[in-house]
Amino acid sequence: MSLISVRDLKKTYIVGDIEVRALRHVSLDVEAGEFLAVTGPSGSGKSTFMHILGCLDRPTSGQYFLDGKDVSRLSKNDLARIRNHQIGFVFQGFNLLSRTTALENVELPLLYNSAASKGSDRKRRAMESLKLVGLEQRTHHLPNQLSGGQQQRVAIARSLINNPSILLADEPTGNLDTKTSIEVMDVFQTLNKERGITVLLITHERDIAEYGTRIVAFRDGVIKTDEKIANRRIASVELAALPPVSVD
Repeated sequence: MSLISVRDLKKTYIVGDIEVRALRHVSLDVEAGEFLAVTGPSGSGKSTFMHILGCLDRPTSGQYFLDGKDVSRLSKNDLARIRNHQIGFVFQGFNLLSRTTALENVELPLLYNSAASKGSDRKRRAMESLKLVGLEQRTHHLPNQLSGGQQQRVAIARSLINNPSILLADEPTGNLDTKTSIEVMDVFQTLNKERGITVLLITHERDIAEYGTRIVAFRDGVIKTDEKIANRRIASVELAALPPVSVD
């Protein structure tokens, strides 16, 4: 059984007198442990697709099964529980609170988790998440004291705090330079390989998509291509091959 399965998914928006068909008859399966990259130009339907998979929106029609459960029939409270426990979100904008330390930013989702209400437990788990992304030495830094790549890693640590089985990343390298983008993709590849987390990455950049194991391309609300990556890019190898930074 696939971890994610969608069947004949449709999403239609009404904008004034215009009917916008964002998704049209989309069917797709994603296995546990895959690293799927979703690509396509603006308006292709990829973000709408990701919002439905993240239980942030409902389809107009069709079915979405998550771990065998028909998500399209769940209540708002059930959807909220899935978002809080099964799915981690990473966005292009880091969405960090500016006057809050890295550690406190990572702790935030636990404030909505009654099983982790003790402050000591929150701090321990936040430290563990920061360690996973290599930022255990930056716990008390504010966002403006961190580089763009470090801020994105804090955002990734925050997405991991509730031990999700799925990470949804929406253009996570969109605000980053090339080297920093590779560093962030190294974090995703490590989490996918070593922790078995299923990663779904939205990107309009083909070179970023090639860090995944599979690329699904959207256009005009439908899937145009679905391909396995034969020569996958490995971020750790690329980082090791980069020339050292000179210090004058």
